[in-house]
Amino acid sequence: MPTYAPGLLDEIRAGVDIVDLVGRFVNLRKAGQNYKGLCPFHGEKTPSFMVNPKKGIFHCFGCGVGGDAFGFVMRQDRLSFPEAVRALARQVNVALPEDRGPRPGDSGREELFRVMELAAGFYVERLWSAGGERARTYLDERGIDPQIARRFGLGWAPEGWDVLLNAMKAQGVSEDTLVAAGLVVPRENRPGVYDRFRGRLLFAIRDLQGRVVAFGGRGFGDEQPKYLNSPETPLYSKGSLLYAADLARDTIRERNRALIVEGYVDCLMAHQYGFTETVAALGTAFTATQLAVLRRYCDEVVTFFDADAAGRKAAERAEELLEPTGSGIAWGVNRAGAFEASGALRVKVALLPAGHDPDTFLRASGAPAFAERITGARSLLSYALDRTITDNDTSGPRARVNTFNRVALMLAKVGDAQEAAALSREAALKLGVDPTQLWIEAQRLQASLRRPTAVAGTATTTAQPGQFENDLVTLLLVVPEARATLLPLVEPADVIHKGLWAIVAALQQRPEVPAEALLADVEVQETRDLLARLLIEEREIADRPAAIEQFRRRLERARRLRRLRSVSQTVAQAQSEAASSAVPMDSSYVIELHQEGAGVHELVGGAPQALSVPAIQSELDPSRSQGVTTHE
Repeated sequence: MPTYAPGLLDEIRAGVDIVDLVGRFVNLRKAGQNYKGLCPFHGEKTPSFMVNPKKGIFHCFGCGVGGDAFGFVMRQDRLSFPEAVRALARQVNVALPEDRGPRPGDSGREELFRVMELAAGFYVERLWSAGGERARTYLDERGIDPQIARRFGLGWAPEGWDVLLNAMKAQGVSEDTLVAAGLVVPRENRPGVYDRFRGRLLFAIRDLQGRVVAFGGRGFGDEQPKYLNSPETPLYSKGSLLYAADLARDTIRERNRALIVEGYVDCLMAHQYGFTETVAALGTAFTATQLAVLRRYCDEVVTFFDADAAGRKAAERAEELLEPTGSGIAWGVNRAGAFEASGALRVKVALLPAGHDPDTFLRASGAPAFAERITGARSLLSYALDRTITDNDTSGPRARVNTFNRVALMLAKVGDAQEAAALSREAALKLGVDPTQLWIEAQRLQASLRRPTAVAGTATTTAQPGQFENDLVTLLLVVPEARATLLPLVEPADVIHKGLWAIVAALQQRPEVPAEALLADVEVQETRDLLARLLIEEREIADRPAAIEQFRRRLERARRLRRLRSVSQTVAQAQSEAASSAVPMDSSYVIELHQEGAGVHELVGGAPQALSVPAIQSELDPSRSQGVTTHE
């Protein structure tokens, strides 16, 4: 890991509110001294991701990952360590030594973020200056308030093949970087590049941290396509991002629901009318990955369908979204007989009049009517089941069995047991079958769908540490006053687990620092994960002086025993050599042997043993030697 002055890293770390940083991606709730939420690094239904604000660390007990603010940014944004340091330093206004440009190991993403922000500023400036009249007229005709347009960072890409290209070159941005960012397109038949967006109203697409990662451009004439989006880039994957998620996140948390629309203008208009929990699916059907992002913040999602197409669209969406997760799904019932909370996201459908989308409906009927449609939203799966039953012939026995099986299979993929039970009763009534029968068949199918897979981040061949070494390292981390006494005594033989020894070695180098500062000192990610787990477990040590003394005696005893064995081997070798030659054995070996043995005897509770001349003489005479005995 590239080196930075420890004091500089500590200053940056101290300036970062890790709850705020992680909270941009995870809905955190207070849990004792920590905050808890769903892990952003692997799929889970029960929160096991912990954040400790006092220590500035995080750890997931589900997948095992952990670290500090630097580690979180590295993993979340796929940045190198220097890039993460620079990103957080800018956030907390800490000056770094002169940056000499990209360094070995940099991912290049930091530069792409910078270029996208430059481009966004260029497009915004062009919208509100001379030359942007056409786009401003369009916004006025669509009823989009200028304040909303500015809040969402709308921009205008002027006509011309190289307007943005020349502006970026003036800022020192290379053509290769502009191509990587998706802002320009290489020419096919000759060298050079040209602007991707020309003569279009631009919608800036941002990640959850509010950084521009892509653009969507709307044409005004006969341009094809009508909407042109950025290509996939190292910053942008349209199936995993949601338009306006950074702006909607706080309201989604507050209202515990998200509204999903399909178009950029639909989203802007919903925010303009007060529905600021609205996001858009970037021109595509929303994906399971997008829903997983929303599930970190809320329990319910509402989408909007034209009434005439609701059944067909619901069936299509359900087919896309109802796939078992890698670890499968399982319904559970608690001891009281009620369904256990599964953490599954409930998707509902709000119907709009035929021919309307959220934009046109809001402008025609207003916010109260839109709110009524949301209140009357019905489960997406309910619409999908209706469609499944309607589309299948149920006139004959064989046809009814086929429909029964298709409905049971759909129910088996529903993650929320309570919703599945309600849907099974609803479907059974329409099919004319026993709901218990349908429920049992769905359970049977659910079991067959489960396919266990390893959670990312947990697969490791590293042996688990022993209890003694785990407790010793925990004491050194949690009780700073233990370090002066114990660190000089700890040797590699005392801590054989590689990760724990790396932590001890880091402490021996910097025994005065807070334990969480060591996260920047250890090289291996698995060791950082382990350190974060030890720090976040918050183990309480009642009698600290007694614990320190206990470990001191044990470490001293272990050291004496190792020395005793070493001296014993030396004595045995010396005896063997003395027996085959006329040279007497060096008496210092035996004296040292008895001293070490006496020390061990005292440590285990016996009185100190005095050395006797006869005992030494017996060791010096090979004919009288009976071997060496040690007491452990």
